[in-house]
Amino acid sequence: MIYTDGVRKELDAILIAFENYIDGQNYFDIVYSKKIGYVWIVVDEPGAAGAEQLDTPEALLDNLFNEIINDVAAPRESTHLNETHALTENEEAECRRRITAILEKIEGDKAEYLEYLDEYIEDYQDRYNGDDE
Repeated sequence: MIYTDGVRKELDAILIAFENYIDGQNYFDIVYSKKIGYVWIVVDEPGAAGAEQLDTPEALLDNLFNEIINDVAAPRESTHLNETHALTENEEAECRRRITAILEKIEGDKAEYLEYLDEYIEDYQDRYNGDDE
């Protein structure tokens, strides 16, 4: 996959900010292939289908935000959750705290990433509260 210079720089900046988080996980990784670009792979379940091409910064952030939310709301040994629910007030605050601390490491204007986080959490809450607008 060929990224534009701007998209590649943005993806790289996100990956640098989230590097410690990604490296600390034993159930997924993100790798780069010259042929298809960045790929999210599940590494904790041999034989399980678990690869996703990350073609936009939003796709990358969606996966990372979701993993951190899962860490807070439903700690587990793998990427597969049995039960997903809307976040409690405390869970939402903890997710925002963890993700914001990482987003603050991104070089340049962080406002767009923080706004995207707000939108992501709002959509997440709507999805699990049954608000499909």
